[in-house]
Amino acid sequence: MKKRFVFALIMTMALCSCGEEEVHQKPNRPSSAVTTTAASAEATTAASQEEAAATTTAAADTAAETTTTAAEAATETAVTEAVSAANDAAADAAGSHASLVTDDPFAGLYVDENNGLFSMTIDNVNGTDYNVKISRKTAENQSTQWYITGAFDGRAVLHYNNCSKSILTYSVDGSVASETVYTGGTGYISISERGDATGMVWSDDVDNAGSGAFFIK
Repeated sequence: MKKRFVFALIMTMALCSCGEEEVHQKPNRPSSAVTTTAASAEATTAASQEEAAATTTAAADTAAETTTTAAEAATETAVTEAVSAANDAAADAAGSHASLVTDDPFAGLYVDENNGLFSMTIDNVNGTDYNVKISRKTAENQSTQWYITGAFDGRAVLHYNNCSKSILTYSVDGSVASETVYTGGTGYISISERGDATGMVWSDDVDNAGSGAFFIK
């Protein structure tokens, strides 16, 4: 009888120990889940931070490229405006006027058929006299200009002995530096025909600058 009692007591204690061990061990299970969740949250946060940093860098690069492009465009526009303003001022200084004779056979803007940067502007001043400006762009910010005055004779030839040649250099701030190469140059301008086209030819006695050019409207 005692043996049975002792055996029953031992079994009871064993069962109690197992129950306590199970009770004590159960709370440890959520710890792994919490750790996994925290690690996942940290990984997600790190990924978000990396993505945000990449987006910020890309935006900064795009902004820098846009700023550079805008600056280059502004510089090019400034140079173009400076060239245009300087050409107008130079024409005014030379006494250029808009032709008052609408059917004038000589007045007008002519451009070399072989070089779009080489032009001749002829203005009728008072019905018989003309101001002539010949311009050739030689660099992005530089051009060479010749100023001539005279009258066309009965053969449609304008002989001159008062040509002045200048080199103009334009700055992005709108300023222009002018260098006079010579004055008192001689030569002539005349109407000419090439095939079906009628235009102007220029014979420059100083440095033959008009050689090969054919200016047409």
